[in-house]
This record gives sequence, C-alpha cells and structure tokens, in this order.
Amino acid sequence: MNVKTLALLLAACVLFACSSNKDKEELKRSGLVDFDDTVKIKRDWSKGLGDGRDKRASNLQLAVDGTVVYGADVEGRVYAYDYESKKRLWKVRLDDEISAAVGLGRNQIYLGTFKGELIALDSATGEELWRAKTSSEILGVPVGSRRVAVAQTIDGRLFGFSTRDGEQLWRYDHAVPALTLRGTANPVLSRNQLFAAFANGQVVSLNVGDGALLWSGRVSSPRGRHDLEKMVDIDGTPVVDGGLVYAATYQGALASFSKAKGQVVWKQDLSSYRDLTVDGRYVYAVTEESHLVAFDVANGSIAWTNDQMQLRGLDSPLALGNYVLVVDDDSYLHVINKSDGSFAGRRKLKGGEYNAPFIKLGERFMTFSGDGKLGIYRLSE
Repeated sequence: MNVKTLALLLAACVLFACSSNKDKEELKRSGLVDFDDTVKIKRDWSKGLGDGRDKRASNLQLAVDGTVVYGADVEGRVYAYDYESKKRLWKVRLDDEISAAVGLGRNQIYLGTFKGELIALDSATGEELWRAKTSSEILGVPVGSRRVAVAQTIDGRLFGFSTRDGEQLWRYDHAVPALTLRGTANPVLSRNQLFAAFANGQVVSLNVGDGALLWSGRVSSPRGRHDLEKMVDIDGTPVVDGGLVYAATYQGALASFSKAKGQVVWKQDLSSYRDLTVDGRYVYAVTEESHLVAFDVANGSIAWTNDQMQLRGLDSPLALGNYVLVVDDDSYLHVINKSDGSFAGRRKLKGGEYNAPFIKLGERFMTFSGDGKLGIYRLSE
C-alpha cells in the first residue's frame, strides 16, 4: 500500500480551514496577556543531551525510571542520568538516526529508527541487546512489558517482539488513509492491554502477549469533500486513567472509552493533534487554534476555555497540582489555574521549541526542548 504522508504546519492547516470556510472569522495570533503573577517558575537543573530532533519530525522524548532519566538525539547519542545526583550514568553512540525514543521496558530501553529498526539497550549500561526490523519508519515511541516490546510504524502496523532476543511474536495491520499528518501516536501499555491510535480516527486495544484484537473504537469519522478535509488523525497519545481511555483527533472529536470493552462514554467536538492530560476531574486539551480547554471527565461538558493564547503553537499540557502547564512556540511556559483557566505565572524557557511532553516528578516537572535541552523546574507560590 502506498502511503502519502504530509508534514503539515499548524499555520498551513489554519489557513486552509479559513480559506475553505467563508463563515469563519479570520484567526489572529494572540500577544502575551498581562496579569499579576501568583506563582513563580524556578529551575533546579538543566543539561544538554545532544543535538535534539531534526526537520523530519523525529519523536524524541525523555523517559524516567525512578531517579534515572533517559534521553536521545537524532544522531544516535543515548544518555542516562541520575537527576537527583545530576551525574551521568552512561552514554552510548549508535550508528543510526533515531526517529522515536526513549521507550521504557523492564531493564531495557527502546529506540526506533527512520530505517524501521527497533533497538533494545540494557537500561543499566547502555549495551545493545538486540535489534529487530519492522516494515517502515518508527515514529511512535516504543514501549515494553516484561516479555514483549512493541513498535508502531508510520504505515499503520504494530509489531510485538520478544524482549529476550528480538524475535517477532506478532503483527497487527491497520488501514492508513491516503493523506495523513506526519506523526504517530505513541502506543500505551496498561497491564496486559496495549492501546494504539491511528490516522483514520480509530483506537484499538490489543492483548500485548499475542496481538489479538480486544476492541476497536472510533473517535471520529472522515468528513468533507477533499482528502485534507477528511483527515482525522490521532497523533496525540491515548491516555489511560482508571477505567477510561481518552483520545482526540485532528478535525474531529475528543472521546472517552471504557477501558475494558471499548464502549463510548462520551464525545465532544474538538480538533487537536497534541497529547491530553487528565487529573481525575478534568481532561485538558489543546485545540488546533491553541485554545486550552478543560472537559469534565464524567460527561465531557466544558468547564472552561482559555482562548488568550490563540495560534501561539501550544504544545501538550501537563496537570500539576492546582495548575495546568503549557508551552508555546516562543518557548514561553504558561501556568494556568485549574479552577477557572486564568493565568497564574509565565516564564521564558531556554532552548529551542518544546515538542516533547512534560514529565511530572512529584511536585516538580521535567522539560525537553527540540535542541536537546533537559530542564527540571518547580512552582513556587
């Protein structure tokens, strides 16, 4: 199957949407809103981890296991640091261009390549344990259980490999539309269930042991006259919280599914290609226009919307304490009150654009910029 993949910038998407619908108002980028700070953002530690990502939209994220953080760059450098002692534990250089990393398993970490290889390293030493071939480039961050490591490829396939030697155990194939956003949602493991999202607006649950389909649910269906209008990609990683699974599509909807059976609990119209964050009360999402919206987890009703960062290129939000954190394409980190969506704090971060999701570390959080800068911050009221 030939898959034509389009790397779309947000601005291009918005321009198309505006030009194709005369009833829409012309969208304008918001400036920085003035407000009185009620919280300060303080940096505890920062470190450079290689060159970061490149223009091919490599999906490079940090992975944390205990006090150890793992990171990689597109040139094949892989790092392990103890973030409490701030000491480097090991560093290796692979002769591969890394497309997706870093994924966690039991005593192993995983990296995907543009050539479609899944690489397993010993998490304690960085020693290469095995590598396995897939059908296409890996853009979703791989993940591993005790026995199975899983990679999702850009051509709509999931591969399960033995963590012992990299032998292929199973493969799951899913149809891919003719035109997609360039990107792949990361697969998610929850006990014996694997959750994966695809460019046709569907979420599936598989048995991680043998790849058998447990259920399939649709977040939204393609609509419109042209391929671009019909795009309903899920590029944000599904979120598993309690007995529910949440996912959102570009030009589609946000949906809540039963984790066990896949029944739809509720849906709300939404266009998003970022990760979601959930805190037990609300689901927080960033729309394609860079509006931050809080949805009630019980019924999907909108609790509040902050539209004062419109077209500022907001990335994936993080719920932390009484706040939601979100960074824009000028590297401004915004702290938003969970109670009403108002501004509480702001700080300009160092480093390039921030595409990797923030990681919660108790009362602190970790950032990773597109040019490879790791940072650990805390909020001070």
